[in-house]
Amino acid sequence: MGAKTNLSQNDPGIVIDAISMKDFQTRQPNIRRKPLLGAYVVLVLFMFTYCARPQDWIPGLSNVPLAKIVGVLALLALVFSHWQIRNRLPREVICLFLLIGQLFLASLFSSVWRSGAVMTTLDFAKILLIVVLIITAVNTTRRLRLLIVVQTASVALIAAVTILRGRVLGGRLEGMLGGNYSNPNDLALSMVISLPLCLGLLFLARNRLWKAVWALAMLAMAYVVFLTGSRAGFIALMITAVVCLWHFAIRGHRRYILVLVPMVGMILWLSTGDMLSRRLKGTVDEKADAAYGSAQQRQQLFWRSIEITKDHPLFGVGPGNFDQVSGVWHETHNTFTQLSSEGGLPALVLYVCILWLGFMNLRKAKRLVSMRTESNLLARVLHASLIGYIVGSVFASVGYQFFPYILVAYTAALFSIAKNTALLTKKSKSVSLSTLKSEEYTYTTGSDLSWNLS
Repeated sequence: MGAKTNLSQNDPGIVIDAISMKDFQTRQPNIRRKPLLGAYVVLVLFMFTYCARPQDWIPGLSNVPLAKIVGVLALLALVFSHWQIRNRLPREVICLFLLIGQLFLASLFSSVWRSGAVMTTLDFAKILLIVVLIITAVNTTRRLRLLIVVQTASVALIAAVTILRGRVLGGRLEGMLGGNYSNPNDLALSMVISLPLCLGLLFLARNRLWKAVWALAMLAMAYVVFLTGSRAGFIALMITAVVCLWHFAIRGHRRYILVLVPMVGMILWLSTGDMLSRRLKGTVDEKADAAYGSAQQRQQLFWRSIEITKDHPLFGVGPGNFDQVSGVWHETHNTFTQLSSEGGLPALVLYVCILWLGFMNLRKAKRLVSMRTESNLLARVLHASLIGYIVGSVFASVGYQFFPYILVAYTAALFSIAKNTALLTKKSKSVSLSTLKSEEYTYTTGSDLSWNLS
């Protein structure tokens, strides 16, 4: 009877939580089997090669086809690991597959430069392999965080190399490396995308040294954005900063950030001279800066891309072919009209769906995890990065770059991790509750029987 009385006086919630934690811990070895480890290692190598571009700044590597080597390794890793992939591919992968198919059709029906459009599409199609690898191989928050570390550290390294060895043309810091960093506008946008990720790593760091490292990396990235004089990059940076302030200063109750961020922004503004200020004024004032002509030309390119979309609504003029029909040999400087004019309206719809699914993944993931968890923090920084990309993409032609699709793949991986964790926790609590009731029934019955016999 005494044992029975003590059991009835215990808090059921505490007992259930204790048993649930014990049951969860017994299940941990199944989670730590490290499936798709080979594919994940190849994925890390690809992220470093794509984001850091070591072949452009390390002597001797320019003659080594690193991108092709890593691409072949990624394909082999996926082929030999396909038997470990049990989950169905999410909708964003299907949309990306359809987008690539639409671009191939647009290339075949192009009347401008068919072979060039096919080559552009083939180069872009590689992203499908990387997205599948991210969604399947990144199955823990630890793997996701490490992949974000590789991307962010690589971009921070690019920022440092550009500051030290970059060339200045017309007062603007020009991109010194190839790929995504050759154009100052694309360089600035890549920095903006990585800044929220860097902020998240700063909050996740456990010692002051790493916090200082990520803080310096953020300063270097923001400094590069100011030095490029990119108006699109600056606008995207401001919007991204506002989103980060909302997530971490207001909702996250870190009020000191509301003072710190404007102070750092003002210091960067004053330390980079009046070049960016003149370019911003030159957008609307012809006398302020030569950037006025650039702004006017971009408006013309925008309306020209709308006209081409109307004339070729189904397949466009082929990927990468807009500059040949623009009249001035320039890109659209707008990712949405880039896809509509070069790939047709179906390509635009699929592109918007991919971005929309990324936001939906983050929304669902945040519902499944509590506020003060690593997954929730990663969801908020990815949300800021996606918004920063979308704002910057309104003023740049970056529809065939890998960064936005990698971000969406991150969101899909995070949602899958959050869903699996929530399902495991729910099952653990359900089993623990049934076990507790069974033990209580058995114990009560045995106690009553002993009392009656006595």
